[in-house]
Amino acid sequence: MTTDEIVINTPTITATKYWPGDIGTFTSHAAVFANLIVGKKNYGFQAFLVPLRDIETWKHLPGVKTGQLGPKIGY
Repeated sequence: MTTDEIVINTPTITATKYWPGDIGTFTSHAAVFANLIVGKKNYGFQAFLVPLRDIETWKHLPGVKTGQLGPKIGY
């Protein structure tokens, strides 16, 4: 089946972004830089604007997880 969508995944725990500011609480979208692979062709790192939450209910969109790890030094 072919769709007009891009699936962004985090294949390992080491690929997860930690302490990204206030994204866990206050952000509806994020700029995500990811390696774009289509089939077996790698197009390198690309920037994607990714919706994180439904802007009316503020609930996470399917497949999205955010959270807080505590205060950030220098904030």
